[in-house]
Amino acid sequence: MSDGGGNDAGGNDGDGVADSLATVVSGGVLVSASKFVALGFGFLTQVAMARLLTEAAYGDVVLALTVVNVATLVAKLGMDDGVMREIPHHEDTPAKARGVVRASVGVGTVSGLLAGAAVFALAPTIATRAFHDPSLAVLLRIAAVGVPFSVLGSIAVSLARGARDARAHAYVNQLLRPAARFGLIAALVVAGAGAAGAVAGQTAAIALAGVAALWFARRTLPDFDVAPTPMYRSVLAFSLPLALFQSMGFLVANVDIYMLGYFGSKAGIGAYNIAFQLANLFSAVLVTVGFLLPPVLTRLQEQGERAEMRRTYQAMTKWMVVAGVPLFVVLFAFPESVIGLAFGDSYRDGATALRILVVGNFLAVLFGLNARSLVGLGANRVVNYVLVAQTGVNVALNYLLVPTYGIAGAAMASTVAVFVSDVLGSGFLYSRFGLHPFTRAVFRPATWTLAVGFGAAAATASTGLSVPVGAVAAAVTYPIAVFGALERQDALLVAELEDRTGLDLGPVVRLVRAADDDVSTVIQRLK
Repeated sequence: MSDGGGNDAGGNDGDGVADSLATVVSGGVLVSASKFVALGFGFLTQVAMARLLTEAAYGDVVLALTVVNVATLVAKLGMDDGVMREIPHHEDTPAKARGVVRASVGVGTVSGLLAGAAVFALAPTIATRAFHDPSLAVLLRIAAVGVPFSVLGSIAVSLARGARDARAHAYVNQLLRPAARFGLIAALVVAGAGAAGAVAGQTAAIALAGVAALWFARRTLPDFDVAPTPMYRSVLAFSLPLALFQSMGFLVANVDIYMLGYFGSKAGIGAYNIAFQLANLFSAVLVTVGFLLPPVLTRLQEQGERAEMRRTYQAMTKWMVVAGVPLFVVLFAFPESVIGLAFGDSYRDGATALRILVVGNFLAVLFGLNARSLVGLGANRVVNYVLVAQTGVNVALNYLLVPTYGIAGAAMASTVAVFVSDVLGSGFLYSRFGLHPFTRAVFRPATWTLAVGFGAAAATASTGLSVPVGAVAAAVTYPIAVFGALERQDALLVAELEDRTGLDLGPVVRLVRAADDDVSTVIQRLK
């Protein structure tokens, strides 16, 4: 098994890996920094709704937004993922690149308006027949207004992402929209608008972000001074299979909510949604750290750099694992404390579900961005097969476990389904492209993190001192995890980042040197 390309640290190959990693990491740093702000506002939004609304009203909001998100997903026709590859694929031919932009925006406008109108018209039927609650119709109609804005905003951000520019996503999706959502929802709910106010605040924030994303994408993309080549057929031919991929992914992520809504209570949905959102902090790590990885792999594939693809993928997986260390320790060891302090004691029932979901999400980090990488490398059909299998497993297990175990059963179903998906996705990625995430530099921090997480959970159960144990566990785990992950090629990455940013990263260089005495020769070769 490869050790992350450590033997290839010098020479042109090492320089190429460092350049690719620097592109991904520089975008990842921006997205990660803005993601912390987004998580903060998202956390405050969830707290505001959980504390200011009744548990039943909070469940209504979750159901309404989930249903409307389905319409948005369908209306995008997979183009948000499709253009992420089509732009770098055609960027050497400006006429085709401009045609991709025109086709995606034009089709997205039409499909978004049609989907929003359909939800608005069918809201009473959906509310009554699917959830046996006619009062949901009002919430569905409010949320339907945001569908076309959400579709166009997603496409605009993906166009910028395809050009390997993370700023549109960072500034619009992770700064503007979360801040506007929190402010509007809090103001409307405090004013007494209840669940309708929460949905209206979310819808207004989506509309504002959609307009801003279109403006930002126009400023970010090159000024293609050529007549566009018609690319409607090409964009849709590549994107439509991705719509199935997205639909399956969305179903996998939300089938738990639907099954709980069918079998259980709205209060249970609220508790599970809080646990699910907290566990999905790991997904935030995947998205932010590796945000630009798929388009970078696309360009490396176009250039025939398979070895560089492998080393880039492994290095990014390693740092995603390291980034997830403190989240795993805190959420797995102290779920009751986290939920109780943030959302109130009435939601502590979600603690067991949170612990189960955290394990599944950490395993997802360990397997890397296999699905997104397959999309970036053009293997759309493979991803669809994997997600069909994942969806089947999730639905079947939810049907079997939710009636007996409630939200804990939903969490178990989701975790097993995620594991199945990652095993299959990683297997396809390796067999077709020779990419796999597993190196000694990945397993060292992962093993240490799991040991500390389970040890802290056992200590908490026996002593009840969650806060002191948590502080010690977090303080000890992270530096050791970072130090265990360092290897020679990280010196190349540090040097490249120094050149790109102009920052003095001397302390980081010294840390890498401490991890590997031979790394000084690599740094000298770069100077």
